[in-house]
Amino acid sequence: MSGRTKNATGFDDFVLNTYATLFVDPERTHRAAAGLRHLEERRVELARVLRLHKALPQFRFGLGQLAASGPGLESERAADAATWFTDEAAELAAHLRLLRDELTWIAGRPEVTDAGLAVIKGFNNARFYADPTPRWSRDVDVYVPDWASSLVLIGLLRERGYAFDEEECPWFKGEPERGRAEYGQVFLVRREGTRFSRVDIHFGTYSVGAGDYLDFPLTDFYESAGDGANYQGINPTGTLLVMFAHALSDGYVSVKDVNDTVSIALTRSDVDFGTLSQEIRRHSLEPQALLLANHLADTFRDERIREFAEGLRRSAGAGRKSPLWRMHDRDWHRRAAVNASHAFHSALRRRRGPLAAVRRMVQCAVFYNRRLSVAVAERTLVQRALLRLMARTDLTRWRLRSDACPTMIHTGHPALAAIGSAGGGAAARAAAAGAGRRPASGGSPGAGALRRRGSGASLLRPTTAEGVLVGGVFPDQQVVAIGDDVFLCSWDQVVSRGQVALAQSVAGDRQQEAENG
Repeated sequence: MSGRTKNATGFDDFVLNTYATLFVDPERTHRAAAGLRHLEERRVELARVLRLHKALPQFRFGLGQLAASGPGLESERAADAATWFTDEAAELAAHLRLLRDELTWIAGRPEVTDAGLAVIKGFNNARFYADPTPRWSRDVDVYVPDWASSLVLIGLLRERGYAFDEEECPWFKGEPERGRAEYGQVFLVRREGTRFSRVDIHFGTYSVGAGDYLDFPLTDFYESAGDGANYQGINPTGTLLVMFAHALSDGYVSVKDVNDTVSIALTRSDVDFGTLSQEIRRHSLEPQALLLANHLADTFRDERIREFAEGLRRSAGAGRKSPLWRMHDRDWHRRAAVNASHAFHSALRRRRGPLAAVRRMVQCAVFYNRRLSVAVAERTLVQRALLRLMARTDLTRWRLRSDACPTMIHTGHPALAAIGSAGGGAAARAAAAGAGRRPASGGSPGAGALRRRGSGASLLRPTTAEGVLVGGVFPDQQVVAIGDDVFLCSWDQVVSRGQVALAQSVAGDRQQEAENG
């Protein structure tokens, strides 16, 4: 299986596989130098590709190498091309410095000393580069072993001026019947004028796709992050497993995955291919591992990289070569198909049975094909039918599942801003009255009595997760509060005006209680 991007143009392939990939082999470097003459007249297309794949830093880094060591004419062309996109590159570099400063601040807080904090993904993977300059990150991804540690981080960041990202939804999963406590992800952002810093906190079990997870403690792969850092990194073996899990969530293998893996192959010799093989097969990660291995073998001639690619191939064994997988392909529907296929095979491998496998596959296809934007509207007949299919996690009783969770929409989300308390009072009262009746699908005991007290905050009850309160009625009027932040839960990003008004009423009461001490 080659690394050609089936859903992209030949020019996209040319840019990504030539200029967005680390220069290692002399032949590739010469081809890149010779190809510079094709870029000048297609600069707009070039910018589109580099922005889409966050590859501008690598592009400019490679041009610097060509300018310094290339043949005469090519060196001049590279030096000229290195002046393109200068302002944008400066903004990206400033953003990265800001994130690095934020990570240093977080790690320096005494409260996180015992939190088991580790940096993962971008900032972790940059450690493996001989020169980390080309490895850009949009946010800081950190990992802590449990929700309690996550809550400590949330508190610190809120005090520093961070708020929950209103357009990126937190989520909770769990598998209590198997002893798996809450796990998930929350997103916090701090804005300073046009600049912003964002921290993504992963806690507990590391999720894979829509309904699976890495069935081992990520702490097993901790290693020192070096340079006196007061946090841990993830070793190369764990890094590859997280990479494959993240590739599934994205639905494709990215050029950043290629560069990260090449850097590991060139700078580290301690990958445990035995453990890697066991976990790849146990978690049905063979397709992306094989695709990456084949792409490395097709692209590079350096013996260290080719040897690494062969080890990766052996680790994937005789696993599935899925025709659904592509390099660099950001097609949304293919992403849904990739995840649905994984959900099916993963359920069978975990001995959940064929019916459960089919159900998970269908759920996953619906989940990844649902609308991305929040819509305030009444559901159609088809949407109500899909709601019954998707709605399986009753947050009002904190009955978490590993294969499904609703979207937690912050009451400050821009799509909900138009529905204020002034215009939504009647809708809120109507929703509360309706929520007080126990629906056929089951509701929370005493919900009606709580609502009749007239306080939105009185809808909420504590959960086993410290600092998390829940209320409402399953499936389409669930409300979750984390501290003073209130979220309206939806399975399909469709919410009614009454639901929004009810959630905003709860948020208003929570804010009032906080102000009153």
